Amino acid sequence: MPVKVMWILDFLSPAFARRLGLSAQASGSWAGSLQAALPAGAMDLTICCFSPALTAPCHEEIDGTRYIGLPAADRAALAETLAAQQPDLIQLFGTENDHAPWVLELFDPEKVLVYIQGLAGPCGEHMADGLPPRFLRRQPLKEALAKRTGGLTVRGHCQRFLDRGVRERAVLAKARHILGRTDWDKAYCARYAPGAEYHHLPEIMRSEFYAGGWQRQNAQPHRLFVSQGNVPLKGLHRAIEALPALAQRWPDVQLYVAGWPPPDKGPLLRPLIHWLAEYPGYLDGLARRLKVSDRIHYTGVLSAEGMRQQFLLAETYLLCSSIENSPNSLGEAMLTGVPCAAAAVGGVPSMMSEKEGELFDPDAPGALADAVAALWADPAKAEEKAAAARTRALAVHDPKAVADALLELYRRLCPGG
Repeated sequence: MPVKVMWILDFLSPAFARRLGLSAQASGSWAGSLQAALPAGAMDLTICCFSPALTAPCHEEIDGTRYIGLPAADRAALAETLAAQQPDLIQLFGTENDHAPWVLELFDPEKVLVYIQGLAGPCGEHMADGLPPRFLRRQPLKEALAKRTGGLTVRGHCQRFLDRGVRERAVLAKARHILGRTDWDKAYCARYAPGAEYHHLPEIMRSEFYAGGWQRQNAQPHRLFVSQGNVPLKGLHRAIEALPALAQRWPDVQLYVAGWPPPDKGPLLRPLIHWLAEYPGYLDGLARRLKVSDRIHYTGVLSAEGMRQQFLLAETYLLCSSIENSPNSLGEAMLTGVPCAAAAVGGVPSMMSEKEGELFDPDAPGALADAVAALWADPAKAEEKAAAARTRALAVHDPKAVADALLELYRRLCPGG
């Protein structure tokens, strides 16, 4: 009989959200891509989703898969679900969420596969890298106002991830099987989960990117694309700081950013807005001070196809984060074939080498601009690296190979299934 597997997610999968009449979150595509790659009937799958949008447990069956929705922070509902479903194996997506430790308390840890999404603790430690020290000082009034409006100060972002990191390390300490992707997350798990067996499995990217398609003649010269910039961790401030140096050599340089621009209510209210919307305000002030505001363009939130179009239009995809494990945006850029420049942090060097793109130290002055300049100064070399990156990404993120490897792992962990 097929192995009876339960996936536990910290978000509603898109199909389930639509069935419930709720909006699906933009992130989490890796789980959907993995589900789509698994052969029909290969296992008996139940997908259990925690969501703050739910007030009571709910059940649906969609295309042969059982979906269970649980309210966030409802330990009793999880206990009842596990008792009723009795899976052979649980794959726990993420280590930092409220429910993660409950899974290992309520179920045999030998039958739980802990899937590393990111690593929250290091994200908290590096959240404010490259920003002035004042952002880490206590600001009780601003923090209270930000909390009331659903926002966070930079310090609030740091603390949120540091708190999750404490829970994350407690989960890793109890884990017996860990599923990761990079040398960096493997080393981290070896430190905090010395009793666990580490299993390597790449992620599957969204289907829109596998066809490639980037061609220099269709790209806009000296156009940079950053796929996220609203959170300090993503390092958009570094890209803005690099624009003056790039503009000296390439006066037509333009930076496109996925997401919304900093709020602006005019010059009279601008100081107040900058004070309240702390990081976006800093970005806006930085761009004005460096006189590069007219070079920065925000695209709004992008669908997968919208992201692909930005890759195709850019001369370079830029990853300027302070820390990452295995950013899907980089994998998708490599698949598309656009030349890439990326911060050599966390697990990024496990995804892309210097033969496949430009790697730089985000803390070294001028290093980001130098990496982009190296690609723009030698277009033939840039295309050679991009082609090598695409070849590697096609092999690493091959849907069938990833799905087959996961199923083989399930069978090994549940030989009687």
